[in-house]
Amino acid sequence: MSSMKDDVSRIVKAIGGAENVQSATHCVTRLRLILKDQNKVDVKSLDNIDLVKGNFLAGGQFQIVIGPNVGKVYEEFVEQTDAKEVSKNDMKQEIVSKQNPLQRLVRLLGDIFIPIIPAIVASGLLMGLNNVMGNPGIFYEDASFIEMHPVWQGFYDVVNLIAQTSFSFLPALVGWSAVKKFGGNPLLGIVLGLILVNPSLTSAYDYAADPAACPTWNIFGLHVAQCGYQGQVLPVLVASWLLVKLQKFFEKHIPDAVQLIFVAPLSLLITGFASFIVIGPITMEGANLITDGIVGLFNVAPVLGGAVYGLICPPLVITGMHHLFLGVNLQMAGSLGYVTLWPVGEPVTIAQGAACLAVAYVVRKNRKQSNVALTSGLSSFMGITEPAIYGVNLRNRYPFVAVMIAGAIGGAWMGFWGVKSTSVGVGGVLSFLSVFPEQWGLYLSGEVMTFVITIVMTIVLSRTKLNAELETVKANGIINKEEAEIQKESLEKEETKKKLDYLSAFVSGKVIPIEEVKDTVFSQKTLGDGLAIEPTDQTLVAPADGEVSLVMEGSCHACGLTLENGMEILLHIGLDTVDMEGDGFQPFVKAGDKVKKGDRLIQFDLKKIEKAGHPATTVMVITGNENDEEIRFHTGFEAQAGKDVIAYLGDNK
Repeated sequence: MSSMKDDVSRIVKAIGGAENVQSATHCVTRLRLILKDQNKVDVKSLDNIDLVKGNFLAGGQFQIVIGPNVGKVYEEFVEQTDAKEVSKNDMKQEIVSKQNPLQRLVRLLGDIFIPIIPAIVASGLLMGLNNVMGNPGIFYEDASFIEMHPVWQGFYDVVNLIAQTSFSFLPALVGWSAVKKFGGNPLLGIVLGLILVNPSLTSAYDYAADPAACPTWNIFGLHVAQCGYQGQVLPVLVASWLLVKLQKFFEKHIPDAVQLIFVAPLSLLITGFASFIVIGPITMEGANLITDGIVGLFNVAPVLGGAVYGLICPPLVITGMHHLFLGVNLQMAGSLGYVTLWPVGEPVTIAQGAACLAVAYVVRKNRKQSNVALTSGLSSFMGITEPAIYGVNLRNRYPFVAVMIAGAIGGAWMGFWGVKSTSVGVGGVLSFLSVFPEQWGLYLSGEVMTFVITIVMTIVLSRTKLNAELETVKANGIINKEEAEIQKESLEKEETKKKLDYLSAFVSGKVIPIEEVKDTVFSQKTLGDGLAIEPTDQTLVAPADGEVSLVMEGSCHACGLTLENGMEILLHIGLDTVDMEGDGFQPFVKAGDKVKKGDRLIQFDLKKIEKAGHPATTVMVITGNENDEEIRFHTGFEAQAGKDVIAYLGDNK
């Protein structure tokens, strides 16, 4: 077994040498690097280094998964490369500074739209439910469920009200998220959005039908249409930017004692007038041009349009460019009442999962790789494609090419039949619920066709030069001499270890499988198996008796424990919370401390984590299991910290 110093030297060489490293930092499990040239990275060589458990590019950072001992590896890495050490926030700024204007725009739109997606998806699913109840021919020939069962009319109306609200008040949602992103008071963003859809205004839909019938204001001789902006995205985006600029200007120039009286009213007043006089009319025309252009393309060349969009969807996700089309989809849903791009691109989600299943078959002799592919595929079928993309398909190349080909064919099918959805919906096997019911057959046929084509293409391409880098893996169970010595030492220590029957909840909240964690390093079990909890309280506790082996220095967002049976676990509070640099985290232990089950380890602030834009999902990973003890995880229930059992060990239960 090579020494850590030798492995770090190999890492440096594989990433293009010390001269290719611009800056470096680390979290509790990964080296996070900004490289001058990503193309110089030899991924194949990295994968062959014992110290490296995985690597990927995300958010402009090249991340190398090491494990809990990343701190020592980082120190050696800095010593060998003389890399510039930076904080997490400084690294973020460096990433942004390297991006071109288009990349910055895409990142901005993603940061604005992603937080409101749950509301949009929920509305889309409820619209699908209402379509099922209200469309004729689904349950009864030439009649709808509601017509045949009028007692359900009230239920139908309430569901419809709830479903329509997100789109009716879409500017308020966008205003909240945009103003928050721009650095202003998000409550003012909500008010701004509500101003633009005030019921006293002529609805944007009525205005589109007959602009001449819309009343006007006479503002010092200037006639301004009393038009609302229901379902519009661009007007409120631009208005939110102006609102924040005004808010910051007034806060800078108005004395603190009277800011409460003047800042908000002046900011809203000026932004409101500007919105109705200039911003709204101009941006609404621009939004309509974009929408009309997309609709026109699919009217003129639906097959070509669908094929091209399906083909480019996978690389768009890799680059983040798909966020641009997210805004277009929301605009179409709000202004037209239907979406064309989303159902055309959705077969790609199924293709990502299907490709993983095919890869699992191709590498079936390697149990570890096969299990990762299977897990990632199942995750993709539930609409979470990151594990499939970054952990399996992209790194193996040939399945990613198969996804693009199958996505193009599936997109062409959807385009040819003009498949439409009520909104941006949930991805994966339940995506049909957001499609208009009369098109379910066509949509599901396209999904099945895409699935089959992906499987076939992945297996075929695995036998071509695209799979030239797929190496023959070592058979499970082969142990070299050094590893045998380590196992021998471990066995000698076995008698000193105490038997452990179970692990208790390390924080109160809902226990979920690790595959559902929205971080590929955890969901793909790169560091090891485990589970996660969506916390409802703010105290991390020890799940069993043991010794603290690690508390993440600086950020304090994670800690490691060595339990009394020798098992090593990592407890990680939130996802990417290393960026918070310790703000909101208070440790009660340090490395070397002995702890009992239920003892406090770290106190954390859920509100600060949410404000920082990070999921609070808290993960437990088994990073060391020298006894190879069987672990049966217990998930899908609300657990109380230090009391409820979340995992049984050995023959227990």
